[in-house]
Order: sequence, then structure tokens, then C-alpha cells
Amino acid sequence: MPVFSNDSLRIDALPSLIETEFEGLPQRYRSLRAAVYAGVMLVVFAAIGVLMYFEWTAVNTLRWGVWVALGIAIALGVVWAIEEIKGFPLRGVLVREHDLSYRSGFFKRETVTVPFNRIQHSEVVQGPVARAFDVCTLKLYTAGNSGANLRVPGMDVERAKRLRQQLDERVSQP
Repeated sequence: MPVFSNDSLRIDALPSLIETEFEGLPQRYRSLRAAVYAGVMLVVFAAIGVLMYFEWTAVNTLRWGVWVALGIAIALGVVWAIEEIKGFPLRGVLVREHDLSYRSGFFKRETVTVPFNRIQHSEVVQGPVARAFDVCTLKLYTAGNSGANLRVPGMDVERAKRLRQQLDERVSQP
């Protein structure tokens, strides 16, 4: 019977995620994100414009609430734009021998790593808008969680399918 061992390791001795090894996402995904941004901003500013029009025609002035809504919309739009412009180059995928990592975010940087031996199953999801831009989302599920443990949005469809096939082969091996 093997004896249980749980030796301590120095953090310096662990393998690191080297920033330059991450592979970026396709520019088509950047175009998709820009189109979503533009669409949302168009709807928001159109709604505020309609609100301003009816406010002006009803009372011949704009009350403070309209200005607050406009200011919030502009501030959130600027923050979102900065996240998109500065954050997109930071998004990337790193596939190593035993795990897959996804990095994202400018304001809130996040790196999620899932070991291959913990993956229960995977999915490649592609809605109508993503299909128009020829991108998809790879979802990886591990045991004991109700949702996907790792979502990699904006992947090239063929690349995601190849990666999923490779992951499924690793998961099915005893």
C-alpha cells in the first residue's frame, strides 16, 4: 500500500504562465465586440435623445435627472471603450501539456487555468451573431460545478473544434 506524501514546494519552483506565450484571439472577434459596443451605445443614446426630446417639449427645459442619465451613459461608454481598446490585446489562450489557460481584462485582469485531467466535458457554442463573424465560445466543464469553469469567447471555429476534439480524447483516456 503506497504511503501518502504531501511534500511542500517553493512557489519559485512551479512552472509560470509566460505572458508572451498566450495566443491572441482573431481580429474578427474584435470586430464583433466593436459592433456590439456600437449597437448598445446607439440604443442607449437614442433612448436618452428621445427622453430629452419629450422632456424638452413637455416642460421646455431639461431636469437634472436627464443630465444625470446622460452623464452616466457617457461615463460607462468611455469605461467600456477603454476596456475594449486596451483589454482586447490582453485576451489570449495558452495550451500547455497538462492544462489550458485563458487571460482577459484590462481593469480587472483575470487568468483562469483548467487542468486537462479535471475536465468532464466541453462544448463549442456559436450563436447567430458569432456565426456571422465566424467565431465561437469554447466552454470547459469540470466536476462539481453547475456552470462552465472556463469560457473562451471569440475563438476561431476550426481551432476550437480541434482543441475540443483533443480535449475529449484526453478526457476519454483512463
